[in-house]
Amino acid sequence: MKLLVLAQIPPPLHGQSVMVQTMLEGLAHQREFELFHVNLPLSRDAADIGRFRPGKVWALLRACWQARRLAARHGIDTLYYVPAPGRRSALYRDWMAMALCRPAFRRLVLHWHAPGLGDWLQAHAGSVERSLTRRLLGRADLSIMLAEPLRTDAKALDAKHIAVVPNGIADPCPGFTRSNQNLRPFRVLFLGLCSGDKGLFAAAEAVLEANRLAGGAVPPAFTLTAAGPYPDAVTHTRFDRLVSQHPQVLRHAGMVMGSAKHDLLAQSHALCLPTRHPYEGQPLVLLEAMAYDLPIVATRWRAIPETVPAAGSWLVPPGNVPALARALMAVRTAPPTASTLRAHYLAHFTIEQHLAALIAALRTLF
Repeated sequence: MKLLVLAQIPPPLHGQSVMVQTMLEGLAHQREFELFHVNLPLSRDAADIGRFRPGKVWALLRACWQARRLAARHGIDTLYYVPAPGRRSALYRDWMAMALCRPAFRRLVLHWHAPGLGDWLQAHAGSVERSLTRRLLGRADLSIMLAEPLRTDAKALDAKHIAVVPNGIADPCPGFTRSNQNLRPFRVLFLGLCSGDKGLFAAAEAVLEANRLAGGAVPPAFTLTAAGPYPDAVTHTRFDRLVSQHPQVLRHAGMVMGSAKHDLLAQSHALCLPTRHPYEGQPLVLLEAMAYDLPIVATRWRAIPETVPAAGSWLVPPGNVPALARALMAVRTAPPTASTLRAHYLAHFTIEQHLAALIAALRTLF
């Protein structure tokens, strides 16, 4: 199969671009696939993701021209594309990409890293938007979903074949073992885009509430380290103000990579990801936490319940800060048995398992 991948790779560093890079590197050694890649550099940084900017139109047009030229020169038969969630400006971008590129390829593969388009079409789209979307993105030869509950998008667009391929990551800490000793202070980690939708402020409020439940001791029983970029200056200012009010409890570590990220994951006692992001799929940070055998406190949202194990994870309704605080208290009081979460990662979310499932899905096109 000759496969052209029209999708962005890092930078910026986020789940979708990382998984596209993972696919390109993993399939490069498979003789049955002849890979071509056209980068689609639509986002400059985390704050730019999903936002309209005139320069993105020109970047899209250049990428589509390159894709058509490669298709004609090499006889490429299959186009791989990552569609938008339920966001109007991003959907219009997809219309342009499909109108320009889809006629040049015999088959279309859509990989849904950000869900929500199906629900948006039903609830918010006008009749013309629904019609154009189904005409331009409908009847894909293969739609790849991250988890069973996220099939809505592919079904809404009448995909010919749907495959579930969970994300997977290379083991960041082979042989890692965690000790549940020295749980005071109980170090809570928030890792990822530091935004309200992702749960930054809910995590901070839950840690503050957990300290009140613990009697308000000094030094505090719970602390929170948030690591990752801010989406905008307003969020940055708001969280900085909160940190200044509670300096012993809250801190922002900025972007962390390499050994700094390893140390945070290894030395924390729980990951808190109370996301209610409308386009959340299967956050890679959950896979990283499980690899480090790190207990998880998160929301019952999108594919999260199907991703984390019942033992070792505490899921609460989105927006319920008191429930988050009680969950943090429960983790500290009765942490899971060692290796529970790491065993789940090794059983379901390694990079080898991801690539095997992805290859099996693509083989259905042969």
